[in-house]
Amino acid sequence: MQEKLPEGLRCEYLRVAYYYYKAKLTQEEIAKKMNMSRQRVNRILGKCENLGIVRIEIPGYEKLYFDLETKLEERYGLKAVRIVGSDFFKGLYADLGSAAGKYLSEILKNGDIIGFSRGRATAALVDSLPECDKRNLTVTQLVGGWTGRDTNIDVDDIVSRLAQKLGAEAVKLYVPVVVNSPEIRKSIMEEPFFQKAYLAIKACTIAVVGIGTLENRKHLISTVPGLKETDFLGYLEKGAVGEVCAHFYDLAGKPIRTALDERLITVELEDYLRIPLRIGIAGRIDKLLALRGALKGGYINVLVTDYDTAAELLRDPGKN
Repeated sequence: MQEKLPEGLRCEYLRVAYYYYKAKLTQEEIAKKMNMSRQRVNRILGKCENLGIVRIEIPGYEKLYFDLETKLEERYGLKAVRIVGSDFFKGLYADLGSAAGKYLSEILKNGDIIGFSRGRATAALVDSLPECDKRNLTVTQLVGGWTGRDTNIDVDDIVSRLAQKLGAEAVKLYVPVVVNSPEIRKSIMEEPFFQKAYLAIKACTIAVVGIGTLENRKHLISTVPGLKETDFLGYLEKGAVGEVCAHFYDLAGKPIRTALDERLITVELEDYLRIPLRIGIAGRIDKLLALRGALKGGYINVLVTDYDTAAELLRDPGKN
């Protein structure tokens, strides 16, 4: 029930609200005009909405997801959340990429170094990224190339296309994500060309990554030379639910390592977690556990997802 004010006091509140919201006077100007302190003007304005004197309306707000985004930001301590509709058959990946592209264009600064991983949604970001009038940008890989059939969504292609679109420098690793032995990995990482490229990775200011799941391993095995089903058994046995940049983790976000890690060429986890802005793009309910683990482990601090998945992430606090 709204508080009732004496008629004289209500008239005063109405006058303050009119001066502020309609006449566009500052609080200081209102205070002088009405012979009261600025603090009193501030208190009156603060009460006007609760008293029903002022109603704040945002046209179109109800069609967006600001409330859910804000709640997720608070729940997981995120810098930002962007949510799109959940209609997979009408182009969910394109919608996710578009939302992520808009966010990236808003926060991009001169001199930023953007690191990418592979994925359909990260590739879609390139296609929909608005024009950005920024200078001295660098785009780099965070992981080795997949060298599989899906060239349009491979990280090499993403880096090339985005660099061309932004007029940025492209830094590539020119190596596969999986090699045949730890010795080969060590040899590649000691090469001067790799070490030079890795300096750009370590200097990244923004990471844009997809969220992988173990359910997707059959696709990975079919597209990544050198991967076998047995390579994933250790992750499954230890409770892995997802991966970011080929770093696997459990539902609590705890990193999980196996012998396969010694054959993977990717950004070191410690270096990845030092990147100030880590944008994760993933949608659909089958990514729910992977997203929960990524959020709890701090693998991402900006989330772009769909409504259904976002709503599930907010439910059941005991499991988040």
